[in-house]
Amino acid sequence: MLSYLASMAVIVAGLYFYTALSPYYIALYRVHWTPSWLAHGTGWTVTFPVALQGFACVYALALLPYYALRPGRFSHAYIMLRHACRRLARLQPPQAAEDGEEDRQAMLCLLLKFIFIPFCIHGLVAYLAYADDQLSQLGRLVAGGTMPDWFSFYNSRLHYLVLNLIFIVDFFPFVVGYLVQSRMLGNEVVSVDASVGGWMACLVCYPPFNAAMAAILPMQVVELAPAYPAFSMTAHLVINGMLLTFFALYAYASVSLGFKCSNLMHRGIVRRGLYRLIRHPAYLFKNLAWWTGAIPLLYVLAQTSPKEFFWTGFCMAGWACIYLLRALAEERHLSRHADYRGYMQQVRFRFIPGLA
Repeated sequence: MLSYLASMAVIVAGLYFYTALSPYYIALYRVHWTPSWLAHGTGWTVTFPVALQGFACVYALALLPYYALRPGRFSHAYIMLRHACRRLARLQPPQAAEDGEEDRQAMLCLLLKFIFIPFCIHGLVAYLAYADDQLSQLGRLVAGGTMPDWFSFYNSRLHYLVLNLIFIVDFFPFVVGYLVQSRMLGNEVVSVDASVGGWMACLVCYPPFNAAMAAILPMQVVELAPAYPAFSMTAHLVINGMLLTFFALYAYASVSLGFKCSNLMHRGIVRRGLYRLIRHPAYLFKNLAWWTGAIPLLYVLAQTSPKEFFWTGFCMAGWACIYLLRALAEERHLSRHADYRGYMQQVRFRFIPGLA
């Protein structure tokens, strides 16, 4: 019961922070989705606060039997709050090293969930909303017999529908992975990276820290479809096809991880899918997708402004280096465990089989 109450206290605090306390996140996480199948019914709209409240209610019900069936196992929230209360009451005895490490790992795990659960839930709901809207528009076009020519249809509808479906597939394992950790799913947390460098390399890629990083290394992430210069139809389709392929492989890397998906945590080794070939497929294909999206811009700048061309390329390379640092930091953390050292011997290359 103490684990349950501590967990719910942390959940309620997080819910209040993201939906009522922080102006930044209230402005950032804004989504209003009325599922099309409800458009002529209740008109129920999913907003970010509604989504978080829904998950909180599910937790309130599911955690009771979850902790009841785990006698003697304490939640990270309980461990952290117990430590805080003892400190405040000055009842903390001299700690054994292993007790102090347990407290620190519990705090870091909760902090990661506090940062990434809202981000992942908002991303999943937002992309569900986008895809639902695009499917509704497509249905209206078909019903009205007003389908455009296939090339215009690809540029205005199909490309973005496929892209949003890819992102839904990518976000779903992360949502489940952050919300649920259990022996049954094989994704219990073994350890959390405690290094400052590892946290910095990771957090600069996500809000709110990525906004500050983008002020230093601005990068225009283009998800293509319209090409601005007017490439030939063949070049246009090839570039867009490459981008969708790279993002699809990026999502496949998330699916390969399954419910072990998370940042800065060791939750067991994955040797299936792309992880049989290279150790960091998600980072590789995300960056390849970004570079592909930058092709039209780089093409124009190479002809009009060499200075801007080199600056844009430098910024793109800077972000690629950040992901390289993330990969190196992850390996430093994970290589503390014998199972990952064995995996590194089995899969020798980080990004390109036989080369890098």
